[in-house]
Amino acid sequence: MQPGYLLRNRYRIEKALAAGGFGETYLAVDIDYPGQRQVVVKHLKPLNNDSKTLEIARRLFESEAKVLAELGETSDRLPALYAYFEEQGEFYLGQEFIAGQTLTDELGGQQLSEVQTIGVLQEILAGLKLVHGRNKIHRDLKPDNIIRRAKDGKLVLIDFGAVKEVRQVANLGMKHLSASIGIGTPGYMPTEQAIGFPRLASDVYAVGAIGIQCLTGQAPHELFDEGVLALRWQHLCRVSAGLAMVLEKMVAQQPHERYENGMVAAEAIDQLLLAQPPQSAVIPFLTQQSQPPPISSSSAPTQKVYVSTVIPAAQTIKVKAQPSKPSNNPDPNTASRRQLLKFLGFGGVGVIGALLLAKFLPKEFTNIKTSPLDSKSGKDQQPGLSKISFTSVKLDSLGNILARPAGSALVFQEDLGNGISITMVKIPAGTFTIGSPASEKDRQNDESPQTQVTVPEFFMGQTLVTQAQWQAIMGNNFSNFQGNSKLPVDSVSWLDAINFCQKLSQKTSLTYRLPSEAEWEYACRAGTTTPFAFGENITPAVVNYNGNYPYTSAAKGDYRQKTTPVGIFPANLFGLYDVHGNLYEWCLDEWLDNYNDAFSDGGARGDIDSQDSDKVRLLRSGSWGVEAWDCRSANRYYYAASDRYNFVGLRVAASIPINAEFSNSKISGYDGVI
Repeated sequence: MQPGYLLRNRYRIEKALAAGGFGETYLAVDIDYPGQRQVVVKHLKPLNNDSKTLEIARRLFESEAKVLAELGETSDRLPALYAYFEEQGEFYLGQEFIAGQTLTDELGGQQLSEVQTIGVLQEILAGLKLVHGRNKIHRDLKPDNIIRRAKDGKLVLIDFGAVKEVRQVANLGMKHLSASIGIGTPGYMPTEQAIGFPRLASDVYAVGAIGIQCLTGQAPHELFDEGVLALRWQHLCRVSAGLAMVLEKMVAQQPHERYENGMVAAEAIDQLLLAQPPQSAVIPFLTQQSQPPPISSSSAPTQKVYVSTVIPAAQTIKVKAQPSKPSNNPDPNTASRRQLLKFLGFGGVGVIGALLLAKFLPKEFTNIKTSPLDSKSGKDQQPGLSKISFTSVKLDSLGNILARPAGSALVFQEDLGNGISITMVKIPAGTFTIGSPASEKDRQNDESPQTQVTVPEFFMGQTLVTQAQWQAIMGNNFSNFQGNSKLPVDSVSWLDAINFCQKLSQKTSLTYRLPSEAEWEYACRAGTTTPFAFGENITPAVVNYNGNYPYTSAAKGDYRQKTTPVGIFPANLFGLYDVHGNLYEWCLDEWLDNYNDAFSDGGARGDIDSQDSDKVRLLRSGSWGVEAWDCRSANRYYYAASDRYNFVGLRVAASIPINAEFSNSKISGYDGVI
């Protein structure tokens, strides 16, 4: 239709907006409406005009038009339908014209912050949940079909794929519909939709893909990894794990692994903006998810955002989140680096029970020989030490085992009562280089500059603090993953960890604390300079992480989706377990995003005494839900001091008393300088 053409003696065509194989879309003026409002006219012109096909198309058209009319009346997130009619075997829709800017233009290839992305998702789902409430599928959600309305700034969903189905029937005939190409846009439609079997969860996939595009600045088709048959985007941005988990569940490859509809997805996103829960010393099954507030020279308060999400194969867990990553030059509108975690979605992986793991791992991985321990001493003396033997493992770049080196360490045990004890390993003094070299794959800028640090000898917990140990000291256990007393305690905030150390110190022989960051990396590396303490790579046979995402050339493996009991995987060469994966571990330090002022003596940096719940604290190790690269020895992460997560725990440390008999000793097998 040419400009000026008068359709049905009412709609004057102004210009063509779009054209394709299924029809055309025009901007028109309704001359019968007071003020002559602008409308969008969609013209569906059948190519196949046999009577049977035309009748089927007519019924579909009328049915879908009624739904569009009802939806437009119930929500301002969807365009109103003004008219639908048929003329000479051709179908027309007259819809509200949404003046504004498409989300494609708004994004412009730029990255949005986490808070901005959550806002976009919440607005999209505000409209979609109404569509899904009618058991209807949009089928073509993408940034081009989402408009930021100029008059009120709200996002509006346009161009329903249901109309495209009518076009397909009209053009191809009903018998060809199921065999035709799926309605939708590559990158935003999942596999089941592409082959002609869309469902409500297909729209959820599209919303997740849009959210990932907001964070990364890249279209989904640019992020699709054929190797894992999934969107791979974590290395392109940094965002709280709460949002990451929701997005990963949205874009899971199997429909049953996603949120089943827009209502459920909207609830998950809405919970990312919940008000702060009441403060409590113990919050059952609480997992908090955050990105810390920016750090600058000023002390201006920062706004908090609290989030909640659902963890697979576990309970529904409340989560807390905060705005962007601290930086010397923070940009709140740009995601600064990679994404933490792939906690949800990407299924098809079995959960291997901890008992089976212990049973089928090589015996030398878990066989620890100990000699009798001396009785513990007072706080002004060094505890009696005993020697333990263990077997570590060394892997090549493909994850193959090259060797199983034997090791030994000096340890002592603190008796916590009721048959519960905590084993502390003596870490020898030495010098190492903190951070990662520029050549290390997936290394991050906050792992620079590499700095030489000399660490005095100290004691380090042989394992993460277990739930039994926590219960013995704190009298409670609010871990998300329970059922085995040897599971590490999870959902522990930095403030909780400090409290545990204080109470442990009151009950036992030493003054316990969290390790400094330098102590932690030194103890983790145990003399190695490779990406991992076990060499060039790790696999799920030796570390608990998301085996769907291996490091470099290693093969994919199991993703257990939960914590595993401590001590079932190989120790590093200092005799420490789970230094990679299982749970992130709090350090004593305040978060700083580089090593420009790293202490040469290995001490903790920043304000270590503050009890400010918003103070940003440092984490190390990796966890059960992250990719392999996130478990590297040099990898760093951070959260606010009050945040609790089901992927965060703790490991305790203690300084060796200066008047101790063995304060200048060296452990057999080490020369004291690493």
